[in-house]
Amino acid sequence: MKVSKMSFAKTASLALALLLSVAAQAQHLISSKAGFINRADGKVFILRHDSEEGEKGRASLGTQMRDGDRIFTDVNSRAELLLNPGSYLRLNENSAVRAISTNLTEVRFELLKGSANIEVGELDKKTPIEIVTPNGTVTIAKEGLHRIDAKGSVTLVAVRQGELFIGSPSDLANKSAVKVGRGKVAQLTGTPKPELAKLDKDAADDFDRWCFDRANTLMAANGSALRRSRAISPMTFGWLYDPFYNCYTFIPSRGIFYSPYGFGFFRSYRDYAYYWPYGYGYWGYYPGGGWGNTGGGGNVANPPARIVTGSDRAPVRREIEGRRIADTPTGAPDGGFGGFGGSRSVAMPSAAPAATSTLPAAAPTRSDSGGGGRPAGPSRP
Repeated sequence: MKVSKMSFAKTASLALALLLSVAAQAQHLISSKAGFINRADGKVFILRHDSEEGEKGRASLGTQMRDGDRIFTDVNSRAELLLNPGSYLRLNENSAVRAISTNLTEVRFELLKGSANIEVGELDKKTPIEIVTPNGTVTIAKEGLHRIDAKGSVTLVAVRQGELFIGSPSDLANKSAVKVGRGKVAQLTGTPKPELAKLDKDAADDFDRWCFDRANTLMAANGSALRRSRAISPMTFGWLYDPFYNCYTFIPSRGIFYSPYGFGFFRSYRDYAYYWPYGYGYWGYYPGGGWGNTGGGGNVANPPARIVTGSDRAPVRREIEGRRIADTPTGAPDGGFGGFGGSRSVAMPSAAPAATSTLPAAAPTRSDSGGGGRPAGPSRP
């Protein structure tokens, strides 16, 4: 049976259009470098290390830092940088950071001024993350959540989840680094031994709330990307672009993963659909409010400071019974399970675009110039 050239051409065109549509809806980022700008609120600038006149360019989603480059945030401006898959460096307003090494096997950044939030998800102990501060070096070798504030002659390093070490990776290797555990804050003044104190877990500011909202949005983007691209291979993991939330979200290497904030991430749509809604969202004990869950990307209404900062959350269940759970658990007290009521009301994160934006957008390219643009069609970074 002969197939006409016209029919073959139409079939090929349809197949190509379908492929481009799928690629546009969820772009997989194969990143070999840290320092990729995933969010830029307000005025965020980049100064290239080889800039002849020392002029700053505007940084935006898609801007890739190179070794020696610097990122600056203006007043009322913040930025989120991707480190290794599952880890982020977030900058507060009036802050600056320099990329010393963007190699994923040797991630090293320098906080020049201001405040930074470092959320570390999956991490190989052989490739720790090093943060240089004005008053000492910090090495992160396991999952956790930390905040660093450079305040003149003093640098405060708060450990909200996990642990870190004061010292370089070589100091950690020869066991001369100082360990700082969960719930502790270290005061660095340039002396060999830092001063340790108990962390005030109820202290939270606008930067903490912004970081919490970003983590919540990334969780929602994970579910959105999986719903839009159900044909993603179960072996896919790393960064995946979701056009609805206009950012790269994290696809874990295992079926289900919890971030240091307690948010659930999934590897495939099958996992997401099977465990929804139990494993998707933040589960913790709210002081005075019982147990609660953000539920599918919705924000917790006025969450306590300890939830926002990632401190004092209840242990997360990493093994979940293999069954789906109804919206209203049997015997659940009224108000006992947030997000599980008879009628669920979900408030979308502020980072989501307007509902009128229905066309899938191509993923931004990895730009070596000041900012990251949007190509006419999808392109692999």
